Amino acid sequence: MAWHRHALSLVVALTWSVAAVAAPVELLSHRAAYRLSLANPPAAGGFLSVRGALVMEWRSSCEGWLSAQQLGFVAQTSEGSDVTFDVRFSSWESLDNTQLRFNIRSFDGSGASEEFRGQAVLDAPGGPGLVRYAVPAGTTIRLPSGTVFPTEHLRRLIDSARDGQRFVAHEVFDGSGPEALTRVAAVIGAPRQGDGAIRRWPVHLAYYVLDDTDATPQFELTFQLAEDGVLHDVLLDYGDFALRADLERVERLAEPQCQ
Repeated sequence: MAWHRHALSLVVALTWSVAAVAAPVELLSHRAAYRLSLANPPAAGGFLSVRGALVMEWRSSCEGWLSAQQLGFVAQTSEGSDVTFDVRFSSWESLDNTQLRFNIRSFDGSGASEEFRGQAVLDAPGGPGLVRYAVPAGTTIRLPSGTVFPTEHLRRLIDSARDGQRFVAHEVFDGSGPEALTRVAAVIGAPRQGDGAIRRWPVHLAYYVLDDTDATPQFELTFQLAEDGVLHDVLLDYGDFALRADLERVERLAEPQCQ
């Protein structure tokens, strides 16, 4: 299933130099739990219903940012059988946005699994780079200048929203397989006040294969982006079906005590 490669692109998704703004983007170290359900009406030959969960954890450390995500669901099909899917992602991203270590594993109901593990290194912030996969062994990908990693991308989205920009695009690498380098186009709406007087912006992301003439995105993601980095009202659109992720719980995590 090609759609699963983007099942955890939420960090979303779904982070850079902040000298151009009045105050740095301060991301909240947190663990967020979401309930998954089918967002669109059942289609002929498609899923009739979905039940599952998404858990996203993001925390800062003295050397970088740590992220862990898990998405799992059981879908009932029109043939009467169930489809199960589970994907787990963890990563570490350096503070200067030049290094990303990643580990992704996915499982389906047939017992088949897929794994991607490795490290991406940029020559300098904003410069070109290289990805070396440990799994599958020997696989390499060259990254163009301007590539950003997931946390950097999230921070840039927040900064663009704060600056009033409505259309931005970035080349983002997240490690999720052979098509892990994508061009992500973002449409950002007007802000509104969320809980605790924290601003939120409606954001729509469309993921495209680089150097592909097809104007159809591989994957689309819509959410309310809070200024502290927490995602609300998430919609994951895989083309054949879409999942709604309703936020049920946010747990604040301790910040590191760095010297």
